[in-house]
Amino acid sequence: MRRRVSILLLFVLVLTLAALLARHWGLQQLHATGVQQLDWQGVQWRGGAVVLDRLQLQMVDGLQLDVRQLRLQPGWRDGLRVRALQADSLGVNLPAGPESGESSGFDPLLLLGDEQFWRRLADWAPDEAAVGQIEASLPCRDQRCQLAGRWHLRRSAQGDDVTLSSTLLLNLDGQQLSLQPQLQLAAQRVRLTAPLQIDGAAAAQLHSEWQGGQHWQGRLQIPDWPQTPWLFGYLGRWLALGALPVEQIPAAAQLELDWQLDAARVPEALDDWLAGDVQLQGRLVLPEPWLVAQLGELSGELSLQVQGAAGDWRLRQAHLQALVQTPRVTALQTLPAALQPAQLTLQLTPLPDQRLLADAALQLDVQAGVTLPQGGELTLAGPVSVPLSRNWQLASDALLLRLQAPQLSLPQLRARDVTGRWTLRVQATADAVHSALTAPGSLAWQQLQLRDAQLTLRGARLEQPAFELTLPLNGDDTLSAAGRLTGKLDALEHAQLTPQRWDLRADWRWQQAALNWNGNLSNAAGLELAHQASWRSDGSWRLDGELTPLFMRAGNPLADSLTAWPELLSFASGQVGGTLSVSSGQSLRVRGDLTLTGLKGIYDRIAFSGLEGPLQLRLAAEQLTLEAPSLALAQANPGIELGPVRGQLSYHAALAQPAGGRLEVTELRTGLLGGEVRVLPTTLDLAQREQRAELQLQGLELGRLFEVYPTEGLSGGGTLDGRLPVLLRDGQLLIDDGAVAAREPGGVLRYRSDKLQRLAAANPSMRELAGVLEDFHYTVLSSQVDYGENGNMVLGLRLQGSNPDFQQGRQVNLNVTLEENIPALLASLQLSGKVSEIIQQRVQQHLIKQRAQQP
Repeated sequence: MRRRVSILLLFVLVLTLAALLARHWGLQQLHATGVQQLDWQGVQWRGGAVVLDRLQLQMVDGLQLDVRQLRLQPGWRDGLRVRALQADSLGVNLPAGPESGESSGFDPLLLLGDEQFWRRLADWAPDEAAVGQIEASLPCRDQRCQLAGRWHLRRSAQGDDVTLSSTLLLNLDGQQLSLQPQLQLAAQRVRLTAPLQIDGAAAAQLHSEWQGGQHWQGRLQIPDWPQTPWLFGYLGRWLALGALPVEQIPAAAQLELDWQLDAARVPEALDDWLAGDVQLQGRLVLPEPWLVAQLGELSGELSLQVQGAAGDWRLRQAHLQALVQTPRVTALQTLPAALQPAQLTLQLTPLPDQRLLADAALQLDVQAGVTLPQGGELTLAGPVSVPLSRNWQLASDALLLRLQAPQLSLPQLRARDVTGRWTLRVQATADAVHSALTAPGSLAWQQLQLRDAQLTLRGARLEQPAFELTLPLNGDDTLSAAGRLTGKLDALEHAQLTPQRWDLRADWRWQQAALNWNGNLSNAAGLELAHQASWRSDGSWRLDGELTPLFMRAGNPLADSLTAWPELLSFASGQVGGTLSVSSGQSLRVRGDLTLTGLKGIYDRIAFSGLEGPLQLRLAAEQLTLEAPSLALAQANPGIELGPVRGQLSYHAALAQPAGGRLEVTELRTGLLGGEVRVLPTTLDLAQREQRAELQLQGLELGRLFEVYPTEGLSGGGTLDGRLPVLLRDGQLLIDDGAVAAREPGGVLRYRSDKLQRLAAANPSMRELAGVLEDFHYTVLSSQVDYGENGNMVLGLRLQGSNPDFQQGRQVNLNVTLEENIPALLASLQLSGKVSEIIQQRVQQHLIKQRAQQP
């Protein structure tokens, strides 16, 4: 009996020691797998299974697992296994780990391609497993986020073939996600099928197959992506989804990805798979627009086929076709609305069978297009080169850019039938696009209108020997471009310009939403204007020009260019230069300055020479101002010689009524007959029917008058002063009650005429008059002057004086009325003098017209 008790005690001791050793070994194994603490409650053996009311595990990384009502049924399958696992609930609490730049070394792609991993998983998997409720608390961007779901697994075997079927259901804020993977294992292969459903709709499916540990092929399909904007927003609580708005991937997106990998040896890293024989084929379709920030609504299709052998990779074929609607590229937002693209299209087709080397470049054919809001189109086509490096970039030396725009309506500018063609060198990176011409480009338009200036440029044919463009793709920088233009315009149309051909040369630059222009414009008549212009995208603009000096001896380009040029004004010599400044705003502003130097010519029937001085034109707030601050004329001859002339004049008028303004005469004087005629300062209101002024005569020499107006036998001398009140009525010159008188002490008049002597022989009174006038010394010579609408001047002449040789110098008073038609007199003086043939013709035409009008 004692022996039996001893044996029993020894057996209990051995069992206790084995239990202690097993527990110690188990704790060591758990600790090796990362379990820091293990607690359980309510362990029972019931129905052939171990039942635990609660099992708690805490891992060394802080992960906590809390399992309630866990049932583990052991069994034998090539060793001790868990035949069934069931739990009412599983709680998972994952703490936020410290941020670290170190990698864990875990490679999910390598694990996915490890055939032995799937075989071990199938070997250790229970025949059946289920978790009724999963509740997980995970760190996220909102500190803590909750995840709920349930899981079920079933294992079946038929001979050596094993099948694992699993279902994972997740409830994501009321939305349902279902993953149902099925793993099939045979002696020679392993297959995995994993369909994904979102809210009951098929979203994606994975097919994968492994053979011999070195062959892996598969397919990932998204046949028709459902509406899931919430999914990526939910995942975004945990994952950094990058710059692309994947949470907005549109419905109906399609993806097909096929791969076949044959490794040269059992892979230990992902590079072992890629170093073998590789075949990849993919296709992505976005039939509905995908809104991408800083780009726009993207849709299109991408397909590619890649093949590799022992690290030698080749791109067999590929194609990209993309459409961007309502583009939102920041650098394009500063362009005028008519130039902002309505949509962008892009086609990229690599040359077939290219080797993919790290230091090589991929050669592609590009077809790109920009559709403008008003129906215009900008296309870009040609070969490009893309280096296969980490930094994305693109380069080409032969891209052809074409522009075709039936119309372009910009602020204050409108163009029609615009075409262009440019061959470009392009370099593009993720930061910017740079472009320049490799050959002269061309630009043409049928019509271009500047509405504020009421100016039309018609029939342009321009060449561009230089062009550069920079388009930033990030940041706040905007599009900038520069170039040079040369060419011709069929006509530059304006109410004040004669239609004719113009030549244009210009350098231009677009920067900071503004166009700056520096050019030279010349026409067939010889008018040439060097100019600078600026135009902003808000429609404001400015033009500054300088007229190349015109030498009138070679011709008059102004007369051949300006419709308002006076028909009767012509120049024979001299020089004209000037500047022009025009700008837009609330109203058009114009400033023009002309400089006249030594001009000689003819106006109507007046020859002149030595015309000099500045002329200034101002237009602002619908008000027109013309000024001649220091006008000078050496000589003018309307039949009697005038000069020199000095003037300071200004004219102010409303643009709507340019002929009804005010003429301010600050100074206007001219030399005449050795003296001077001066207009007293005055203001003439041309909007009124009548205008008044007063002429002041000083120092006119009577002797010079007799030289200019020769009368047979009449001579004499003296100095005249006077005043002439002038009335302009409906453009007619009138003088009423003017007065002219000789200066003291008077002068001499001598009239010795055969006609007067014949009259004196027959008439005693005339004999006395003839005797007095043979040598009349006057002390008083005064006259009343009247000038009427018919051109007749009436002089009421009063003379006082004597002839020392007649009747002992007796005092004589004479009253004489003289009448002369001044236009006829001046015409006769011109015809009798040496005047040009043009003046003679105009004088004769005037006399003929005057005679025809007489009754």
